[in-house]
Order: sequence, then C-alpha cells, then structure tokens
Amino acid sequence: MAFAAVERLIAFRYLRARREEGFISVIAGFSLVGIALGVGTLIVVMAVMNGFQIEMLRQMAGISGQLGVQGTRGGLVATPDLISRLRAVPGVATATASAEGQVIAVAGDKVRGVLLRGMSPDDFRARRPLSAAIEGPPGVRDRYRNLCRSDDGKPIDWGTLDGFGDDFTVVVGKRFADLMGLKIGDRLQLVSPVSVATPLGVMPRSASVRVAAIFCAGMYDYDSNFVYAPLVDVQRMLNLGDKVSTIEVFLNEGTSLADERRLVTQTVGPEGWVFDWSQANYGFFAAIQSQSNVLFIVLTMIVLVAAFNIVSSLVMLVRTKTADIAILRTIGATRGAVMRLFLIDGLAIGSIGAAIGVALGLAFALNIESIRQWLQHAFGLVLFDETLYLLAEMPAHITWQEVAAIAGMAVVFALVASLYPAARAARLDPVEGLRRE
Repeated sequence: MAFAAVERLIAFRYLRARREEGFISVIAGFSLVGIALGVGTLIVVMAVMNGFQIEMLRQMAGISGQLGVQGTRGGLVATPDLISRLRAVPGVATATASAEGQVIAVAGDKVRGVLLRGMSPDDFRARRPLSAAIEGPPGVRDRYRNLCRSDDGKPIDWGTLDGFGDDFTVVVGKRFADLMGLKIGDRLQLVSPVSVATPLGVMPRSASVRVAAIFCAGMYDYDSNFVYAPLVDVQRMLNLGDKVSTIEVFLNEGTSLADERRLVTQTVGPEGWVFDWSQANYGFFAAIQSQSNVLFIVLTMIVLVAAFNIVSSLVMLVRTKTADIAILRTIGATRGAVMRLFLIDGLAIGSIGAAIGVALGLAFALNIESIRQWLQHAFGLVLFDETLYLLAEMPAHITWQEVAAIAGMAVVFALVASLYPAARAARLDPVEGLRRE
C-alpha cells in the first residue's frame, strides 16, 4: 500500500495532539506501550523456550547418542565387527556400547535409587559434559564446575579418572554426592535387583564401590540420578554376561536424523532395533513443545488486545477531526486518501510499538541469566528451579525469523485495528462534517 507524502504529513500532524486532544494522545500512548510490552514479552518467552529445547538437545548429544541400538531379544552383543560397521556408516561420528540398570545406592543411613551406567574409561572421557569438570581444558572445566559450584563457596575435590576402570570404582554426579553426603574416596554400597544364589538363599547382588571422581553435566537429572562405572563391572553386577543394554550412536553435526536412522537400521539388520532420542525422551520434548504453543497463543492475545486499543484512540481522533476531514474532502481529497490518513496513524503506532518491543525483548533475552541472578539475589526469589527444569542456567536462543514474524504480526494487528476507524472517516459526508463543526 503506497502512501503519498502529503498523506504522511497530515497523518503525523494528527498524531501530535493539541492540548484539547491530549486524552487521545494518552490512549494512543497506552496502545503503543501495550504493543511494545506484548511483543517484548513474546520474544523473551519464545527465546527461552527455544533455548530450553536446544540446550537439552545439546546436553543430551554430548552424553547420550542421537541414535540407540538395542537387542530384539533382551541384551545385545556388541561385537567389534558390529561396532566397526556402525562407525563406518556415513554421518556417524562414533558408536559406543553401554550397560545400564536401576540399582539402590546406600551411603550410611541415606538410600536412593539411581541408574547405574557402565562404559569404558575412554568412552567416558569422550563425553565432554561428563568429564569436563574433572579433567577438561581449563576454560571448559571452569565453566562446568561453575554450574555445580558449592553453596558455601568452598573448593570442591572433583577427583581424577586415572584409576577409573582399574577396579569397581564409580563416578557420581555433584548433586547426587551432595544428597548422599559423599566425597572422593568414600565407599558406596550398590544393591541390584538381580538375585544371586548363596548358602543363605537367593539374595540381591551388591557391591561396595569407591567414589573416584565427581562430574557435573549441568543437568539436574544426570547430576543427581546417574552413577557411572566400568562396563565389565556393571555387566557383572547386572548379570548381563557379555551383552550390553544399548549401543549409542553419535552423529556428525548437520546430518539428517531420519536418514541416519535408516542407514543404521540397515547396518544392524535383525540383530537389534534402532530408536532416536525423540522417542527415548518423547514425553519431555512433547511437554516443551506444548508449553511453547500455549504460551505463544496466550501472549499473542496480549498483543492483539493492545493492538485493538488503537480502535478507541482512532475513533476519538476521527470525531475530533470531523471538520478537518470535511475540508479535505471539499478541496478534492478522495475517500481513499482520507482512509489512508488514519491507516498511517494506526500503522505508526503499531510499528513504533513493535520496534520498541523488539529492542526490549532482545535486550532482555540476551541478558536473561544475569537478570535472573540479580532478581533472585535482590528479592530472595526462586525464578528458575534447576531441579524442575533440569538445567543449571536459564537458556535463551533468539531465532531472527521468529522475531521478524512476531514484529510483523503486531504490525498486521495494528493495521487491522485501524480499518474500522479509517473506513468510518472515509464515509464521512463533507456537508455533515462542516455542519457539526
């Protein structure tokens, strides 16, 4: 829609209210502020929800493979030939075998159910979110350690992986160590539901293990519920023999998950079945997507309500400019020209509000973690519970296409809201307008 220069000039003059029209300017200002707040809030919320999903995928990609292979009949024998064939699939970075099962951990008078996962020492070291806090590069190591820093500020002994694999030693998460009161060198009793025959009858398997190191993945679920041990010891503990629970397949960045799953399935054949991480964590990611959709709809309603406040301000502006409209029509202005005058006013309010909202939303989203920390310390609030959201920091990821879509949506709402007042002004009869004046 093209607007002539004279139409823009008159429209912007109308927005600069005189003293007797000050109330109209106030209403227009509230409409602008409402659009700005709605757009800014929507950008922040969508950035945080996107950040949740991306951060969770990133963390999981570093800890568990994007694809998993399990046996069709119980456990799976991870032969060197099968591992080699999987690693040779185009797009596959590596494939590693792991064994896992639920066990009961006992430390003194504290008891907790955990997931015992066994893997080779080299595979554990290759999982950056698990090993970074223990022996990662200085910058990366400090970042992960800060995610699980001690509440009292005291230094933490993270242990070492040098002895991991020599005997039945374990690496536990920082939150699990805090819950059980464990530190490096302490003994931990693990009790498996798998039974073993003894002279006293059938009893559950158990083992006394030593805590060799403490990891911090930055995800509360992993840091509080996972215990890692050498693969052979876990196989013996769970009575798996030479079988494993899963072969985890890690993919190169940018590869198609669907295509890689098809290729891996062809490679595995009838020996096992292949699943991806969306299936393994379907409930969690479905919940995040549902929350994103609901929040987007709710906050869009806020932007819509703010935009339609433009109707009231423009209707009042039309009533106060009746004589001006009549004069314009008398000197030759068409109905379309009068209509465009008030559409420009509505678009100006919506565009300026959307621009301010984008600036506020981006500034807030880019500094969301710092703002959260300041608010929590200043007012003693818990704005982001890591035990609930499974992350140590509030993430945010800005998608520029999404920002543009939100801003465009606000401008369209403002344009639609301006149609009725603009059409009403265009239908005004010049003689009647002068008579009212």
